[in-house]
Amino acid sequence: GLVFALGLTGTVPRAEADSDIAVLVMAHGGTSQWKKMVKKTVNGADLPYPTRIFFGMGDSPSQQRDLQGMISDLEDSGAHTIYVVPLLVSSYSEVARQWKYLLGVDVQPGFMNNPLFPVQKHSSIHFSEPLNDSAVVVEILLDRAQELSSAPGKETLIVVAHGPNDDGDNGKWNQILKNVSVRLKERGRYKNVEGVTLRDDAPPATRQQAVQYLRERVKAADSAGTRVLVVPLLLAPGGIEHKIGLELRGLTYAFSTKTLLPDSRISEWIRSQVP
Repeated sequence: GLVFALGLTGTVPRAEADSDIAVLVMAHGGTSQWKKMVKKTVNGADLPYPTRIFFGMGDSPSQQRDLQGMISDLEDSGAHTIYVVPLLVSSYSEVARQWKYLLGVDVQPGFMNNPLFPVQKHSSIHFSEPLNDSAVVVEILLDRAQELSSAPGKETLIVVAHGPNDDGDNGKWNQILKNVSVRLKERGRYKNVEGVTLRDDAPPATRQQAVQYLRERVKAADSAGTRVLVVPLLLAPGGIEHKIGLELRGLTYAFSTKTLLPDSRISEWIRSQVP
């Protein structure tokens, strides 16, 4: 009977009609340009489920209420399982922990200074890992580097990430950057590839140390007679890409201000995080 009915109408029912799955994409707050780009990227993922986008670090009562509203909305639309896709460069940050805490995935809040309760929910939450060292990051950074590159065998590629405040987290970010660097070196045939965190929100002394280290790495690569390429590992424009240039003033290097977004491969990555 079903085949006959389909034959008559010629339409296949959409997956979302009877699905009990929903998607919540989470991203940092940012400029309107930033938000627009994230929305465009999520639209590009063409998800077949009810989807909401949460913007913010989840560190204020109003953001906690926003998140509660989105979870309740998705549950009211029939969701029993919510796939959460965090649009973050790394798992190792206060923001990632705070989101997990608010969604009841982790008991430890990311921010200690303002006690908030986790949201109330009836659905089960699947919290994906952030981008970390996934293939898509390597692919996009390789493209960014190749736009600057002329003779990879004589070039040092330095990847600069935002980085966390906490020293323990920073060690883990550096491990991710190491994994990414090894693959960039293999794929791009660069003489050297290394990753550095700028630690832009850390206390001034910590940040100053990170900036000093970045400058030293650029100088060392230049002194060693390699051409230096600097590529940011940042999610979207409107963040710290222009600060990197300021911190490196007076040094010799080629710089890309391009971030991961806009790139359709991030949309594909979002799609790959849900069934």
